[in-house]
Amino acid sequence: MDYEGEELPEKSGPIRGLDDLESVQPQGNNCYRQPEMEGLLHSLYSARSVLVTSGEGMGKTYLVRRVWERLLADGVTCAYFEPATPKTLLTEIADMAGVDIKNLEGRSKTVEVLKQELIQWFSVNRAVLIFDDAHYLEVKFRLWLKKLKDVGVPILLAATNPPRTDLFIYVPRIELKPLAEYQIRDLMEKEAIALGSDLKPHQIAKLQSRAGGNPMLAKRAIEEGFLGIQNEAGDHGRYFDITPLLLLVGIVFICYRFIGLGTGNQSLYILAGIGGAIFLGVARLSYYLPKESRRISN
Repeated sequence: MDYEGEELPEKSGPIRGLDDLESVQPQGNNCYRQPEMEGLLHSLYSARSVLVTSGEGMGKTYLVRRVWERLLADGVTCAYFEPATPKTLLTEIADMAGVDIKNLEGRSKTVEVLKQELIQWFSVNRAVLIFDDAHYLEVKFRLWLKKLKDVGVPILLAATNPPRTDLFIYVPRIELKPLAEYQIRDLMEKEAIALGSDLKPHQIAKLQSRAGGNPMLAKRAIEEGFLGIQNEAGDHGRYFDITPLLLLVGIVFICYRFIGLGTGNQSLYILAGIGGAIFLGVARLSYYLPKESRRISN
């Protein structure tokens, strides 16, 4: 998802060799994910693949598109792909590489033939491949991408909670953390201005609690405020984890129970038992809270 709605360049730059690719130096560019962006560029300039991962709405698409634009501006051959069928993706990669998708008889080459010819092309040429929402790619296609990675093709992947299998487990990953509160506030103020909203600072501050560091939820909260939609509950999952506190309280009750038993203090023994029962009840109720995998965001 593109949070900024920016237009993308239509054509890639000229083809360059590995030496040229590695000699290109990163340039400064401001965004909320600037450290992550510089890290991704450094990896790709070093001909290494990297995976960007997070929950929904954390800005993966915006980040990898910014990286793509930066590579194009630097004259690096690269292409950005969204999920599609393997044949469609192979055709687009072949177009970028200049590999003919038809044989001498004018018939379309089979998927396997095209895969082999592309591997041969990438073994002597260098280009960066960027795949957004890579968790939607078919497993066989991801395994073919692993072969490209093995021959030194720098691949940038963006995926939401990807499985730790096939290509994903072989590629170093960067996990996007929630944005800082001042960044979320800045984003929400810019979004309010873009919408022409007359939301006051205290109203934006109230809406900010729904974001939980998630830029997508922050923009959605502003839209809801602009439309006058009342929605007090947020979708983020950044809640305080009270599990250590519950364990500590439970240990205290158990200790007091043994102290009461050892000293013959029945009142202490009974109170510790009641406290322990309450603790077990609260701990049991916590099992019914939503699991992390079922939450939106971070």
